[in-house]
Amino acid sequence: MTISHNRRSGLFALSLAAPLFLFALPVVAQDAHAGHDMHKGHDMKSGEHEMGHGSQKFIMFDGPAKPSANYKITSSAYRTPDVTLYDQSGTARSLKDMLDQPGPVALQFIFTSCATVCPVLSASFSQASHEMADLAPGTRLLSISIDPEYDTPERLARYAQRYNAGENWTFLTGSLADIRTVIGNFDALLESNNKIYHRPYTYLRSKAGDEWTRLDGLLSKAALVKEFTTVLQHETAAR
Repeated sequence: MTISHNRRSGLFALSLAAPLFLFALPVVAQDAHAGHDMHKGHDMKSGEHEMGHGSQKFIMFDGPAKPSANYKITSSAYRTPDVTLYDQSGTARSLKDMLDQPGPVALQFIFTSCATVCPVLSASFSQASHEMADLAPGTRLLSISIDPEYDTPERLARYAQRYNAGENWTFLTGSLADIRTVIGNFDALLESNNKIYHRPYTYLRSKAGDEWTRLDGLLSKAALVKEFTTVLQHETAAR
């Protein structure tokens, strides 16, 4: 079938316009949330972009995220709030009861639509979980969503499957108010210049009542196992 020159030109122009239209869609979607954007009116620096949904927006940094040998270690006695969250099966769970159970705990704050630091954080848990359990049977891993408006138990279940989560790894979501309480009590987000930055924190504790060790950075499996071993050794030495 022969296509006229004018029709071919029109089809060619349409083919060029389609990618531009698709590229513009995220901008339109972002504008739809403008009324809930806690960062509205504050320009982002070069290399920063927003992620999250609804009223939960976080500043992330562009560029590939990968494990680094450079991370900061601090210790603090974070207070666990008495809130009810929901795991990836939809079961109501008391966060305080979960963290007060015997045995070591490792905790991270993530969200499933995060495409920068969260995949690296979750990969470190996935890769190190078996070795951590071998070092201390009964070790539990918790990943708490900081974007509960989007992260339903069903989405968390799919995310857990993606990282081959075992029975000792629980993913939690909840009401926005309760999640914000947890975030605040664990000092889990960095606030600067009216922006909320999602920091790559991993928290380790050998037993209930001990201080938490907070690792600020993207750790490899080897680094996470090393720091976990150090936490266990400190607990043994304190006996």
